[in-house]
Parts: sequence; structure tokens; C-alpha cells
Amino acid sequence: MSKTQDRIILQRTGALVFALGIVEFYLGWTSAPPGTFRFQIFGMLIGLLVVFGNSRAISGVRWLAWLALLPAAVFLVSTYALLPASLLLAQMRFVPGQFTIEVGKQLLVVAVVILLIRQLGSAPVLAARAAEGRKVRNMRIPLAIGGVLALSVTIMEARVLNNADAAKAVQLAAAHVGPGYEYFTNRLFYQYGKQNIVNARVQAWNERELIEIPVRWEMP
Repeated sequence: MSKTQDRIILQRTGALVFALGIVEFYLGWTSAPPGTFRFQIFGMLIGLLVVFGNSRAISGVRWLAWLALLPAAVFLVSTYALLPASLLLAQMRFVPGQFTIEVGKQLLVVAVVILLIRQLGSAPVLAARAAEGRKVRNMRIPLAIGGVLALSVTIMEARVLNNADAAKAVQLAAAHVGPGYEYFTNRLFYQYGKQNIVNARVQAWNERELIEIPVRWEMP
């Protein structure tokens, strides 16, 4: 029995997404900090779901792709827009490989999301769903939800990176490294338990080097 056009589209799309998922897995593995491992298999799982999933699964993947569209695009921009311009230039100068990999990973996510939206929303795929009696969902709902999530997370991240804890992290890093550097807190982690701990990573840079300083302290 010959394959229908919708199945051809789904199998080709799923295979491509799976291949891009392998690339994502490799980039995550090679760019992980020493002593850590990034287990990124979501792209491969989505690819397999598109190839082997039923119409309900395909509909779910399409809905998730629309949900992820604005967050993927906004995070691609905000990740670098929230950094000082001089730090961005220092990253490109001193760690060009790592910088390129991080940008490439984010571009890859945006590309996969757009691919899924276009192919899973193509006329043959939608026609096959309609022939099964399934209603085509309104994608404005996940798009709007994704937009709200992207805006909320970006605002929260901007506030966290400029709050009092971020400033204290810079003070501790500067006390450790000394003058002659610019500083920026690029990560903050809060650990709650018997002791409430703030963990931060501060990047320090000048014309000669770019370094990252981990700092931590106990909250009162």
C-alpha cells in the first residue's frame, strides 16, 4: 500500500526533527560544564512521536509547537539583550566556540519549532485529520499562552539579575578577584532547607580575559 501524502510529510518531518535532536544532544553534551552532563533528548522524542504517533499525538505536538514559538524567539533575544554590551563582546572574543554553540542551540530550537508548525499545519495533514472527524484546533490559544509565559519569565529574569542578591554576588566576586574588571551576575540559584543558601555565578572581564567566579552565602 502506497503512503498517503500526509504520512510522507509526517515521516520526513519526524526524521528531520529526530536528526536535529541528535545534534542538540551532541551540542548539549559537548558544551556542558566539567563534571556535568546535559541529558537533552526532547528533540529526539518529538521526532519519534511525529513519525510513529497517531493523529491525537500529532495534534498535541502541533499545539506544543505553537506554545513554544514565542518563548523560543523571545528567549533567543533576551538571553543576550539582558547582558551588558561589553560582556557580550568579551564572550565573542574570549570564548567564541562556546558562544557560537549557545547561539546555535537556540537557533536550532527556533528552527525546529517553525518546521513543526509549518509541516504539521500543512494542508494534507490537516485534511487527514478532518477526514478522521477530528476538529482542527485554534492555535491562537497556545500562541497567546506562550507569549504570556515568555514575557513573564523575561521580566522575572531581568529583575532577578538586577536585584540585591545579584549586587551582593558582584561584591563578593570583586572582593575575591580585585579591581580592574567589570562584573555581572549571570546566574542565581536559591537553595532552601535547614540552611537557605544563595548560589551565584559572576562573570568578570577586562581587555585581557573573561572569567567566571562562583560565590555562595547563607541567607539570614
